[in-house]
Amino acid sequence: MPLAQAQAIRTIFFDVGYTLLRPSPSSGEVCQRVCQQLDLHIHLDALEQRMYEAEDYFLRQAQSNKPTWASEESIYAFWLTYYMNLLRPFVEEHEERRLYQLSHAIIEEFAQHTSWETYPDVVPTLDVLTEHGYTLGAISDWGITLGPILRNLGLVKYFTTLLVSATARQAKPASALYELALERTNSIADYTLHIGDSYILDVLGARTVGITPVLLDRLGLLEQRNVDCHLVHSLYELLDLLELPR
Repeated sequence: MPLAQAQAIRTIFFDVGYTLLRPSPSSGEVCQRVCQQLDLHIHLDALEQRMYEAEDYFLRQAQSNKPTWASEESIYAFWLTYYMNLLRPFVEEHEERRLYQLSHAIIEEFAQHTSWETYPDVVPTLDVLTEHGYTLGAISDWGITLGPILRNLGLVKYFTTLLVSATARQAKPASALYELALERTNSIADYTLHIGDSYILDVLGARTVGITPVLLDRLGLLEQRNVDCHLVHSLYELLDLLELPR
């Protein structure tokens, strides 16, 4: 699907998790390492299978109307419940304190900048967009640790604004979050794109204020004919949409 009037776009907002950043090592490996440090030894295959089973809980929570990502407290509570449920089969029955200790340690590990890395296409794409004078921003459902993570990875310099749900007290797909991004960058929705990996949170959220959405499908699970928005499988394809050199 070609982008109408690509040359008119002046502002681009990015989602962060699984758009710009991914866990490093994998989520399962991070959890396994933390558990090992606390003397709980779990085979990686078993842990990753359990994470697959727990994905349903994550998706149901993400699609609910609960303001999970709108405060640091609710974000912490969500992840604490998630990891306690995830690890419960591997811990002795009634060992709630042990589950809490393990889950808290995993949350703390993911708060560290060493547990994240950029995708290979991120910095080259941001460099091209910056060179061509685009205003860039990041909008993310995340806690207060996101700023230091992006700073350590050298990404903060690219963004005119960084909107984090926990500090904005608004979470995707709320229109207020996207309106605030437009306001802070002094941008007009008609000349703005937002790219992210979630149809509900990123595509529908951007549309509520008239921003053109781009859905990022890094795993290649979707085809353009299956979605009603612009679809790319890498950030390099975003450059193609904008008719820019890779």
